[in-house]
Amino acid sequence: MKSLRLLLLLLVLQPVWGDEPLQNAVLISCDGVGRDVLQELLAAGKLPSFAAVIKEGSLQEIEVKGHRTSTVPGHATMLTGCLSDVHGLRNNREIFPIPAGLTIFERLEQHFGNAGIHTIMAAGKAKNLGGNTTNDVYWLARRGFDCFQSKDRLAMDVVRTALPVLERRKTPRFLLFLHFPDPDSAGHGFGKDSAEHRAAIMNCDRALARIRTWLQNEQLDKQTRIYITADHGFDDHSRGHANAPAVFLATNDKAVTHGGQLADIPATILARFGVDTTKLQPPLAGRPLTQ
Repeated sequence: MKSLRLLLLLLVLQPVWGDEPLQNAVLISCDGVGRDVLQELLAAGKLPSFAAVIKEGSLQEIEVKGHRTSTVPGHATMLTGCLSDVHGLRNNREIFPIPAGLTIFERLEQHFGNAGIHTIMAAGKAKNLGGNTTNDVYWLARRGFDCFQSKDRLAMDVVRTALPVLERRKTPRFLLFLHFPDPDSAGHGFGKDSAEHRAAIMNCDRALARIRTWLQNEQLDKQTRIYITADHGFDDHSRGHANAPAVFLATNDKAVTHGGQLADIPATILARFGVDTTKLQPPLAGRPLTQ
C-alpha cells in the first residue's frame, strides 16, 4: 500500500520534475503575432523553426491582460511579470522609465550576483523599447543588463548583432531577450490578412533558425530553453490592435504544462532559474506555468 501511494505521488509530481532547472534561457518577442495567424502558418508548414521548438516542448495559449494591447505596456509586462498598476505603462503614448528593480534581468542579477548570470537585451524598436535617454522605458532597468541594444532594425539584424555579444557572455549562464518588430510593422502597413504580415512572421522563423543553429554549434542547445511569445496580435481584418489579446507561448521547456496570461511567462522564467517568485517585492501578477 505504501509503495502504491508513493507511485501515485510520483505520478502527480512528475510535471514538476519534467525538466532540470534552467542553465540558460532565450526569450523572444515576435511583435504583433496573434495566435490565430501563428496557428495558420504552423498548419501550413511555413514555420519549421517554430515547429521544431514546439515539438520539443509545447504551444500554449496566452492572453494579454491588465492593459491595452500595445507594444509598450505589453513588453513591460513581458519583461517584469507585473501589470500596469506596478510598472506604470498603459499605452504607447505616455512613455517613461519602468521603476528600477522590476525586470527579470534585474531580479536574476540579484539572485545570482553580477558574475553569476549574463543578461542581454536586443530590441528592434528604438522608441517603444528604448533605454538610451532618461525618458526611455528601460533607462533605469538597463543598469541591470550586461548588454543593452535598442534601435530600429529587423529580426535578422537583431540576431546578427546579438550573437557576437552572447559569444562573449555565454558562461556561466545567460538570459537573452530578442525583440523582432517585423510582423508588427507589416501588420500596420498592410493589415492582418496580408501576405506581407505572414512573410514577416516567416522572417522571424528564419531568425529563430539562426539562433538554434548557433546554440547547436556552441553545444548549448541542451542547456538552453527557448520561450517565444508576442505582446499582442491584430484586430480581425485590420491594421490595428485595439483589442487583440490572444497570443501564445511556443517553448521547448517541457516543464511548461499549461497556458495563462502574458505576465505568467516572466514568472515562469524566474521560477525555472530557481527564484522563489512568491517572495518577490513588489509581488508578481504572473504565476509560473508549471504544475
